[in-house]
Amino acid sequence: MTARETATRKGTIIPKSRKSLLSLDVNAVSPQQRERYLAFAEPTEEPVKSMLASDILMMDKISHEHSMRERDAEQKKQARVIGLLKAAEARNRLRNVRLRFQNLRAQEINHLIACQKTARGAVRLEVFLPPRKNIQKLADNLDRVQRSRVEAILEDENGEIFIRRT
Repeated sequence: MTARETATRKGTIIPKSRKSLLSLDVNAVSPQQRERYLAFAEPTEEPVKSMLASDILMMDKISHEHSMRERDAEQKKQARVIGLLKAAEARNRLRNVRLRFQNLRAQEINHLIACQKTARGAVRLEVFLPPRKNIQKLADNLDRVQRSRVEAILEDENGEIFIRRT
């Protein structure tokens, strides 16, 4: 008996060549040998088609997800721009309302000043109730020494620093 004959009696298959293995009935061998054989065997037409179809579907899904992500990113950018535009419009509306209110207030105060019976009353009202608030702050042009000198002059009631005629 040769080694090949003893191997066939034990249930193991020793093929002579790859072609003889292809003609072998796969279901007749043990599961381990069948897996080894199928791992290196050429796939049949049906599995090849299904693998190619799954690859195509996977690529389509990936490209679809990529395009969805790009579309979402574009929509987020557009939403941000729209939000910025709406905020700018709201600021502009507020500014316009503020300016309109200030103008109406100034007109009303000017009308009150013009309707005073005496010039003295008009001047007094204008001093205590200016038509427009002076938003600009005057810059202080005096340094510390000059400021103390001016304060000393203003506090001098007896006229010791400067001779004042009262």
